[in-house]
Amino acid sequence: MSTLAAKVPTMEAAQIHPDAPITSHAAAPATASEKPARLVCSEVWGGNRTIHTAVNLPGLHGVLFSQPAQGGRGGDVHYLSVCGSGILSRMCLADVVGHGEAVARFSSEMHAQLRRLMNWPDERSVFKALNRRLVDIGLDAMTTAAAVSYYPPRRKLSVSYAGHPPAWFYRKSENRWVQWSIQSREGAAGLVDGPLAIDPDAAYSRNSLKAAEGDRLVLITDGVLEAPGPNGQQFGTNNLEAALNRAGGGSIQQLAGGVLDSLRDYVGPAGLVHDDVTFLAVEFIPGPTLGRHVWLALRNRIFPPRNELPDA
Repeated sequence: MSTLAAKVPTMEAAQIHPDAPITSHAAAPATASEKPARLVCSEVWGGNRTIHTAVNLPGLHGVLFSQPAQGGRGGDVHYLSVCGSGILSRMCLADVVGHGEAVARFSSEMHAQLRRLMNWPDERSVFKALNRRLVDIGLDAMTTAAAVSYYPPRRKLSVSYAGHPPAWFYRKSENRWVQWSIQSREGAAGLVDGPLAIDPDAAYSRNSLKAAEGDRLVLITDGVLEAPGPNGQQFGTNNLEAALNRAGGGSIQQLAGGVLDSLRDYVGPAGLVHDDVTFLAVEFIPGPTLGRHVWLALRNRIFPPRNELPDA
């Protein structure tokens, strides 16, 4: 998949924490071993260059890895944000089928729409608005996407898919990983849970669960599953599940590193050049309580963050 056009900026980190002063700033690209980027009322988005960074949002922390390929077949786009109240965290991965200008246009539109809809709690509405916008502007670039929201005070985790590979969820109490598939809604007139930019009347489903401390979530693009071995066989879900299980009781950083090592070992000397490869691995940790939610929301409304991140 091709990289995004150079005119599309990448916002790599905004280092804010609920207990820190309410400011926001752009930072230099980080590595996974550096101090995590803590996001409140800000965002991380991009897809036009390699990023391997630790990221903290309210109630979760993890690692984001994204490496563009050089083949010119499309592009992965990632977007992480925290809503205006400083509580609702949103994570989105997308895979654009296209190249060059099509990928750049999609990245700009996705960023603009997700920023505008940052405070919308329902991913279905976000996807519906984004899909309608992409169709209206005539973007000829079929796109799959996964959108996840997390509300720490109630530990509510929700996901919606637009033709995208399902996430993987780890329930600590059961010590096992499962693919988080969802039942598509019935009765819709148009396409249901299909890729973006195809059907203006497409509808999207949603599934929610309650995350506990120590549970984990992994989002991927198909570049992970389609990584080819020397014999041409793809990495696939079985190898991914094995890599996740090998992490055992290690840290989320060790889990992300293990997945990346497994991918690189599998493809061998050729390297990850077949496609863009993106994954996000997060672990759920103690977050703001309902009492703190009210205070944080009020504080961030009265004293909004100073956003110095560039506009797309």
